[in-house]
Amino acid sequence: MSEETKLLDKITGGHKEYLKDLTPIFAITIFLFIFSSFMGYYMGEQISPDIFEDLFSNIPDPADSTTLEIFVAILVNNTIASFLFLVSGVLIGIPPLLFIIMNGFIVGWISFTAAKEAGIGLILLTLLPHGIIEIPAISLSAAMGVGIGYKIINKIRREDGLTSYVKDSLSLFVLRIVPLLILAAAIETVLIALVS
Repeated sequence: MSEETKLLDKITGGHKEYLKDLTPIFAITIFLFIFSSFMGYYMGEQISPDIFEDLFSNIPDPADSTTLEIFVAILVNNTIASFLFLVSGVLIGIPPLLFIIMNGFIVGWISFTAAKEAGIGLILLTLLPHGIIEIPAISLSAAMGVGIGYKIINKIRREDGLTSYVKDSLSLFVLRIVPLLILAAAIETVLIALVS
């Protein structure tokens, strides 16, 4: 086994083939996230903040919270969302795509709203360092959810592979996505502390 293969196996946690099969779906989820982010930003002026009020109620105000409280809130929120993206795939794979579109739209709207006050430069500076980890991790969860839906359709059509696919999905979620979300939450918490 070559050094590159060993390194790739370490990075993927032995899920190299699984991830290779998932690549087209992952590309679609990334595209949908980016497209819906642009739409959220573009339509930002037309959307009332009241629509998203309940959505942000579980995230503590940085002015009234400790760094640990902010970190835990971000991590729990992102981990639960990612897990829901994954398991909602049992509904024939449609909900993860809708969730990723909604998530991207909200990120775009938040970016527009924040950019009005702080400028787009600061928004990019605070969004990119953690977003470059968090967005692919969440998009991968959505892609795995779509894959589960696809496998369920195949199962209905009497094709095998659902059980091993679900095991691989859960294993990858725990061993790779959760650590990425922890890292992203830590970076986001530091950035919030710096700009608060």
